[in-house]
Amino acid sequence: MRTLIPKLTKLIERLAAKNLFLYRLISLYYSNVVKNEVALAKIKATDRVLCIGGGHCPISGILLHEYTGAPVTIIDNDAFCVRVAKELIKNLGYTDAIKVVHGDGKAISPTDYNVIHVAMQVSPLEQVFCHLRQGCRLGAKILVRLPKRALAKFYSSSDCTVFCHCNGKVLHSRRNIESTALFIKSGAEYGI
Repeated sequence: MRTLIPKLTKLIERLAAKNLFLYRLISLYYSNVVKNEVALAKIKATDRVLCIGGGHCPISGILLHEYTGAPVTIIDNDAFCVRVAKELIKNLGYTDAIKVVHGDGKAISPTDYNVIHVAMQVSPLEQVFCHLRQGCRLGAKILVRLPKRALAKFYSSSDCTVFCHCNGKVLHSRRNIESTALFIKSGAEYGI
């Protein structure tokens, strides 16, 4: 039950990665979500963006690049998803601006990035977030998508208290996404 929505999302994105019409249709669903996230984190072309959990069709990473001009690196822990996503990026003509890499959010070094975007389907969400927050540089911004409370049981997140003390938040209406929380790493966490 816990992985029902992520599995359904994966299927839809796999189809969209192979069909540009379906891709464009699905990207409309994410368009305002990503625009609101860009505004929340004040992402600009000079930022270096890391997206954790791109899937077959990394729409959020693509839109982050399209809306800001920032270079984006997308990682996913499913090698097949990475191959499909690379082909989509190539077909869209973004190979110079968007990189797709096979990797694990719990193991990647986030030090080269000043904006990190974490998908709601990432599992285990809390562990990945804590790893990224601990390893990122001072001033780095981490955006974490959180599910609506009624749908939380369909995702891996079990301890949302980790996400209570954020620096900002944007709410998303009429979607399975409740909000995107913004965390900015400051020296206060380390007594600086």
